[in-house]
Amino acid sequence: MLELKHAWSRRKQSGIFERTQALRVFHGAGEGQGDSRFFAVDRFGDHYWVTEWEGGLTAPRSNAQLTQIVEFLKTLGAQSVVGLSRPEKGVAPEAKTFWGNPPSGRFEVHENQLKFWIQLGNTRHPGLFLDHEPLRRWLVGNVRGLKVLNAFAYTGSLSVASGYGGARHITTLDLSQPSIRWANENAKLNNIEDARCRWIAGDVFEWLPRLKREKESYDCIILDPPSFSRGNKGRFSTSKDLPALHSLAMELLTPEGLLITSINSANLNWKKYEADVLEAATAKKMRFRIQRTIDLPETFPTLLGDESSRYLKGWILQRVG
Repeated sequence: MLELKHAWSRRKQSGIFERTQALRVFHGAGEGQGDSRFFAVDRFGDHYWVTEWEGGLTAPRSNAQLTQIVEFLKTLGAQSVVGLSRPEKGVAPEAKTFWGNPPSGRFEVHENQLKFWIQLGNTRHPGLFLDHEPLRRWLVGNVRGLKVLNAFAYTGSLSVASGYGGARHITTLDLSQPSIRWANENAKLNNIEDARCRWIAGDVFEWLPRLKREKESYDCIILDPPSFSRGNKGRFSTSKDLPALHSLAMELLTPEGLLITSINSANLNWKKYEADVLEAATAKKMRFRIQRTIDLPETFPTLLGDESSRYLKGWILQRVG
């Protein structure tokens, strides 16, 4: 596939392969043409994860694209190529092997100074959101001495970045007990001391009020919720529950504290997202200054005018006044 070769060449010229083993090497939404627009290729060392979005591709055309991808990755020394097809509706099946011998369990990769455990088998996701690499880099350089709460933490990559960056304490909260265990293992891989960590497997809407009752407060709160989830307190949706979520988080924020908020949603535009966060701030009589906008990194290029493909959005906000 010519587009994949060109994308690889652009990244090689940028020098990114020298500082990370984990990155998106092809983003079809902005680098593909025709059928290749429905594919993305992620690199984890010598192993590759291919995602296909179902959207009008017939099986023969899809298979032809996968064959071209695999053949090109083999020329680069790939040890395995795995991945999955994401349906337009419903849950994707677990990943399958397209070529080679993927690791039977988790394996270590580095991203800049950080290390993470990656899993390719018996899963629907490798365990690391590559589009948040700029945020991890920012955390490493900006949270020294801060007390951090990372909610909707998944496998804890933002907690790891905070710990590596010198945060004095990090609370990691996620609904999934297996994800919390994975996050703990990632912290240990980066030599982050247990004394600086608190691990909570539970519903964010249950735990944020509980942390307030415990009289906890945080210098930095990270909110990166999924588009939809179901917990003990009911269903959560970014389309309707962002004001309530941010209100609860703001009650735990110290004066001049940082609120990092991001969503992964093509269906919620920037204007509605900002209005939801502002609604919460107004209700709590708080003001926030935008320190940094969170957007897709250059390894996830999009086309001018294609706003729907810019699914990652958010801000690093500082409380003022």
